[in-house]
Amino acid sequence: MSSWKKIVYKQIQPLHIGYGNYGVMNETRLFIPGITMWGALTNAYVKSLGGKEEDYTKYQETFENITCFYPMIENAVLYPRFEDGEFYLGFCSEKEFRYECVDTYVSTAINPTTLNAKDESLHEIDIILPQSKEDKKQLYWVGYVNTSEKIPEKIYVGGDSRYGFGLMKLEREFEENYPYEVKKGICQSRYPKNEPISNFVEFESDKKFEGKIEILAEFDFSENRPKVNEAKYYIVPGSKIYANNRHNS
Repeated sequence: MSSWKKIVYKQIQPLHIGYGNYGVMNETRLFIPGITMWGALTNAYVKSLGGKEEDYTKYQETFENITCFYPMIENAVLYPRFEDGEFYLGFCSEKEFRYECVDTYVSTAINPTTLNAKDESLHEIDIILPQSKEDKKQLYWVGYVNTSEKIPEKIYVGGDSRYGFGLMKLEREFEENYPYEVKKGICQSRYPKNEPISNFVEFESDKKFEGKIEILAEFDFSENRPKVNEAKYYIVPGSKIYANNRHNS
């Protein structure tokens, strides 16, 4: 029988969660969307069974009841919020968190004949570091998943694993109820009112909120190469949805 579990992963390698491209710069998100964690857990679980292509379809619902994941430093989980229009993780503004925990990885393709960099091949990737720059404080990632299956001990999260990014190892797990129905980091019906949300909520014209919206794509991981099923507008984590909307409690 499935049950909600609070799980904590220790970040081992730098982490890149794709968000947006600005010229040669690939920016990273500062939290892990539920759909990204769902893909990582499903991939690790299926590979532990042998990695058969048909198993991706068979087990794609195993970890779909999952929340977004947030960084934890010294046992303090940095949940999202907006303050005066600026995004915060816990006590850190986005600017402060990026300064302390984010770095840039630079790569370029080399012409094998001249040994010079190829034109237009410069590639810069924002990465979240496993430890803070100054105090070397370890980063962990915390979220909830409802499943009856064993949580994978080792997962690769995000993009660019070919550069040695994304490895996380299970630190601990324990049963703890989660009060909302969430699939792939998206609230299905109820959500917190008048306080920052920690999962995505589908945008509707009658929802009054303070924060931001963005387009979020839903991927089909039933094949080795994921494809986009659909994309919709969602109110992002950290936003506040006011109580006079429908569908909340």
